[in-house]
Amino acid sequence: MRSHPLPRPRATSERLLAAATDLFARRGFHGTSIREIAERAGANVAAGHYHYGSKKGLYLHVLRDQFARVRTTLDRHGPLASPRVLRTLPRRQLVTLLARRIETMITLLLAPPLQPHGALMLREMCDPTDAMPIIVREFIRPQTSEMAAIITCLIPAAGRHVVERSVRSVVGQALFYRFNMPALLLVLGRPAYPRRFTRQIATHIVEFSLGGMARVGRSAAPRPPARPGRARLRSRRVPGPRRRRRAR
Repeated sequence: MRSHPLPRPRATSERLLAAATDLFARRGFHGTSIREIAERAGANVAAGHYHYGSKKGLYLHVLRDQFARVRTTLDRHGPLASPRVLRTLPRRQLVTLLARRIETMITLLLAPPLQPHGALMLREMCDPTDAMPIIVREFIRPQTSEMAAIITCLIPAAGRHVVERSVRSVVGQALFYRFNMPALLLVLGRPAYPRRFTRQIATHIVEFSLGGMARVGRSAAPRPPARPGRARLRSRRVPGPRRRRRAR
C-alpha cells in the first residue's frame, strides 16, 4: 500500500500572513495588535518583526497579497488588451469585455465564501490608515484605468470627465452590494447572498450601466451644424400704443 506524503507544515511567515489577513479583515488595522497575530499564528512577536519588520509592514504585505489574488482572477477571466488594440475592436467585443470585467468584480466581492479583500477595503474606507495612498496607487487606479479604457472606446465622443464618472458609477453599484450587505440581507430576509442572486446582480449592473453610458454618450456627441437657410426667423410683433376706450 503506497503511503501518501504528509503535507508540508506552513512556514512561520505563511502562518503570520494568514493570521494577519483574517484579523485585519475582521477588526481592521487599528483594532489588531501584532501580539494577537503572533498568537493566532503560533509564533512569537519577535517572529512577526523578523519577517515583516512591523505591524504596518505586515499589513502592507497582506494588502499586496490580496491585490495579487484579485489581479490573478481578473487575468484568468480575460486579460485586457492595450488601449491601442481596444480601439480596433468592434463594439460587440467591447461590450463582452466590459460585461466580463463587471461580472468578475461582482463575483470577487459577493460570491460565497466571501474573500478577505472586500472586508479589508471596507475597513480601510471606514477607518483609513497610512496605506491608503498605496491602495489607491497600486490597486484602485490600475483597476479603474482598465475599465476606463474600455468605456472610452464604447463612448468615444465623451470626454475624460464623463468617462471617469461612468467608471465610478459602475464600481459604485458593485460596492453597494458589498458595503451595505448586512442591512441589505436583512431587507431580503436572507443569511447570505445566493449564487443566483449574485449572477442576477451582475447582469443588472451590466445592462443598467450600458444603458446609462449610451445616454451620456449621446449627450456628449457633437451636434451637426445647422444648414444655412434652414433657420427661420420668427417675426415678432411690436406692440403699438394702446387705444383708450371711449367712455359710453
